[in-house]
Amino acid sequence: MSSTANIVRPNSASHWYKVGEKKVTSFHTVPYAGKRGANGETRKTTLRDARKVGAFPSVTNVLSILHKEFLEAYKINQAILASLTLPRIDGESEDEFARRIVGDSKEHASSAARLGSSIHEYAAKILTGEDPGSLAFEVVEGRNLLSICEPMVNVINGLTPAKRKTDKEFSEFYVAHNMGFAGTCDALVWLDTGGERVQEMLNAAGYGYTEGKHQLAVVDIKSRGSEAKKAPIYETDLLQLAAYLNAIPQTVGLDMDNWNTSKVPVANLLLNTSPNAGEGGVWSSELVIHHKDDVDKAWEAFTCLHKVWTWMKNYDPLTETTNKQEA
Repeated sequence: MSSTANIVRPNSASHWYKVGEKKVTSFHTVPYAGKRGANGETRKTTLRDARKVGAFPSVTNVLSILHKEFLEAYKINQAILASLTLPRIDGESEDEFARRIVGDSKEHASSAARLGSSIHEYAAKILTGEDPGSLAFEVVEGRNLLSICEPMVNVINGLTPAKRKTDKEFSEFYVAHNMGFAGTCDALVWLDTGGERVQEMLNAAGYGYTEGKHQLAVVDIKSRGSEAKKAPIYETDLLQLAAYLNAIPQTVGLDMDNWNTSKVPVANLLLNTSPNAGEGGVWSSELVIHHKDDVDKAWEAFTCLHKVWTWMKNYDPLTETTNKQEA
């Protein structure tokens, strides 16, 4: 193999947002320079692009500095499987074969991402009370989306009020904190506190028993393929939700500045995409309301992570914006 070969390159692209006086907008892509840009072609936004406009990093961008053992193990396993199963092509060099291995190893993750996007879209329609329409019959990874999402729909219908759905304004909406980060929150969901099950979940999470029939919660949807008996929860799930929760009152255009975050629960709506989900004790779908104390600790941890991120990247969007205004 060539000593100069650079088979795996670091990915510097990530999600960014521009925060104006009246609204938050996505800044995930920028036009190519020259003719390609003139023809409407775009590329993913980089840190260099973000510096030029003082863009805020996404929550997941900030969390990317964390070492994620499960994710790294997954990537290594996929690379090993690809190297063992991918047939060689006559005449190809070792560099070419290595590059095909890298591409093949990423295909499973790409496929899972496509499925995750479809699940998010499906969940959004259910939460807002829309008919999924043709989306229900979409075939993903050889399976019907309707059957994959059925356990999740049952959870939604069992824990949310039938006549009070998520406002479209608060389905997949942008949030931004004046600390200098932003993101896309999946949904604000009304929980049916008239039901005993929801009251028990809220009480166990440290919020006590709630008066009234409905309780608003910040919800993030996760799809995971797992053969476990219990839905897997990672530290980044809680960090992400804590960031969204605290960003909502500070987001321009939402008129939520009087929101008391200490009284708003956060939860993950989880769906198992494994073909064995729901069989033999394998988990299928679940709403996990995180404990209030854990949310507070996660927010404290995220603020520290954000400081580390700005130091590592040598970029603070607030300072950058101030410097541009002074110039």
